Amino acid sequence: MKRILLMSLVCTGLLAEAQVYNNEWIDYTKPYYKFKLGSSGLYRISQATLNAVGLGSTPAENFQLWRTGQEVPLYTSIASGPLAANDYIEFWGQMNDGKPDKQLYRDPDYQLNDRYSLQSDTAFYFLTVHAGANKRLANTTNDVAGNTLAPEPYFMYTLGNYFRNVINTGNAALVQGTYVYSSAYDKGEGWTSGNIDSAGTLAPPAHTNLHVESTGPSPTFSINAAGNAINTRSFQVKINGTLVLQQTMDYFNYLKYQTSFPLSLITSGTAAIEITNQPSARPDRMVVAQYEINYPRKFDFDNLKSFLFELPANINGNYLEISNFNYGSTAPVLYDLTNGLRYVADISNPLLIKIALQGSAVSRKLLLVSEDASNINTINTLQLRSFVNYGLSANQANYLVISNSSLYTGSNGSTPVEDYRAYRSSAAGGSYNARIYDIDQLVDQFAFGIKKHPSSIRNFIQYALNTYTSPPKFAFLIGKGVNYVQYRANENSPDPNIKSDLEKLNLVPTFGYPASDNLFSCFNGDNIPTVPVGRLSVVYPDEISVYLKKVKENES
Repeated sequence: MKRILLMSLVCTGLLAEAQVYNNEWIDYTKPYYKFKLGSSGLYRISQATLNAVGLGSTPAENFQLWRTGQEVPLYTSIASGPLAANDYIEFWGQMNDGKPDKQLYRDPDYQLNDRYSLQSDTAFYFLTVHAGANKRLANTTNDVAGNTLAPEPYFMYTLGNYFRNVINTGNAALVQGTYVYSSAYDKGEGWTSGNIDSAGTLAPPAHTNLHVESTGPSPTFSINAAGNAINTRSFQVKINGTLVLQQTMDYFNYLKYQTSFPLSLITSGTAAIEITNQPSARPDRMVVAQYEINYPRKFDFDNLKSFLFELPANINGNYLEISNFNYGSTAPVLYDLTNGLRYVADISNPLLIKIALQGSAVSRKLLLVSEDASNINTINTLQLRSFVNYGLSANQANYLVISNSSLYTGSNGSTPVEDYRAYRSSAAGGSYNARIYDIDQLVDQFAFGIKKHPSSIRNFIQYALNTYTSPPKFAFLIGKGVNYVQYRANENSPDPNIKSDLEKLNLVPTFGYPASDNLFSCFNGDNIPTVPVGRLSVVYPDEISVYLKKVKENES
């Protein structure tokens, strides 16, 4: 019995140590400077913008940038020392995607499309100062003149269609003739195509200008799809009219499938995809989250201003000759994002970009990008963010009050959220160790700054459970929330009043659709809350005071 107990304690300790809360990247002794971006592209932060927040004289080598808990490699216009007036920080910025949503799912494999976020397209970055080794994109000699390698004939390119027509609400049970959906992030839940009915076909616009290299290997087609009704079904996929895949996918189950097909099907440079839900005896529906074609492509970059691609490991290096890239009037730059290298392209022949890459023992993610002024985005505002270290004993509590700063001050200078906290800490309120945790702090620390992301609360509760000396007994949310489906449907409304009202109504996020706050404290696929979670759904501070008065009367 003692051995079993010891093993249980050891396993529990290892689980707590291995658990990811999303705040591991934060150094609580440092200030951070937060900014946002809503589209992917090349970005710069000028010396003037840095100077406005007191960072104008910071040595270039000390800047450090973070996104979703990962350090972002930077290029600084000078390698070291303070930036001059015309100097800048440059980096490849990426809009928010669905990767941070994966941990929300009951099973991470249930996520079928991580190209787009269920919560927000806006990504948040955090700039700080670190006097140590920081990730850089170092200027590297592009030795075209000394190159002895033949040009690479092709690279393996992934062409994808990532559907964003609707948010599919996922797995359901049929109860008295009506579909009832789970609040957990479940099978098939997320961005998908619209429904493909029985005998229906999804036929997106054909993909053109594939620039296929006919001497390359066979391509592959992969698809992520899900059933959307309680039926058996079979579906098929055609490429340019030729059947390449036929699979069964019953009920609300999902499928992730990959198959190879003859390269000759797409050497014309066009790929028309047809996905058909085979006819069935009963009305049916299915959805597609994404499909991808991985094929050999020539180094023709389709007149784009930025192009991401990958090359396999090659310790001898690679020589690239790239055509049809829109670089404007300035030599483009190739960033080796994997190895932290920066090459200025050879444009001695304006129609052919030449780059001699150094050898690499690992596969590389590469970015060719125009440095023309028209292709450069600027970050003009930095917001100081000082993180509260909730791991300190002084900031720990066993009654977690999570709220929004817009509710902290009521009429006549009242402090209703603080009043509630004080009551719960009093003998009459239960003698808890109650503390207030601001939702904006939780979002930045436990959800990478992603606006209203439910991981902010979920990860914090799990963090408190696993690390606090006295684990939380209750979590109480003060402020109204809006489920993510409703929020996404209205966030881009052309009516400014709807957008304004939406923000006022979504003060503290909730979990899933239909919304369930209890799932904030359900972990490892369990539906039983580890910590009871309650909510006072209010939008005005004085509503809290009215509620507290009634609580005191009821508990006296």
